[in-house]
Amino acid sequence: MRAARGILIALGLALMGVGGLVLLADVPPERYLGIAVWVGAAIVVHDGVIAPITVAVGLAAGRVRARVGRRGIAIAQGALLVGAILTAISLSAMIASARGTANPTVLVGSYAVSLAVAWAVLIAVAAGAVWWSAARVAAERTPQGEDGAAGAAADTASTGTASPAAADDGTSRTK
Repeated sequence: MRAARGILIALGLALMGVGGLVLLADVPPERYLGIAVWVGAAIVVHDGVIAPITVAVGLAAGRVRARVGRRGIAIAQGALLVGAILTAISLSAMIASARGTANPTVLVGSYAVSLAVAWAVLIAVAAGAVWWSAARVAAERTPQGEDGAAGAAADTASTGTASPAAADDGTSRTK
């Protein structure tokens, strides 16, 4: 695990170095301020909006995890995170598209509609995963033969005698 972590850290640092070299070589210095503002805004959006919502959803998910299951919760949280990141990325394109550009071939398409479709797909996938996971948890909690025992108890209560199925349902214990 430590070797993998070290490799990932080295790879991340190498990519940051390449990004810094490209910034210095290809981006004019007058654009540095705009890039710094964009990076600052991305940090603020992440730390001020996306992270708190994710933490709140995680805390709420902890309360229903026993009923829904870990897989469903994990997929729903992943869908929320992907949707939030897609929203943050597409907001700049929607704003630029609303302002208009000198070149009409740049920023073609409806970013708001595309984002809405992406959110609809994410919500459908998350809802399906939560439903499937909750059904599996419910099926695992339902003991085998519970329906037979419930039916036998109802027979005993209504007639005063146990049905043959209740006498030999395989759930009786001996001391």
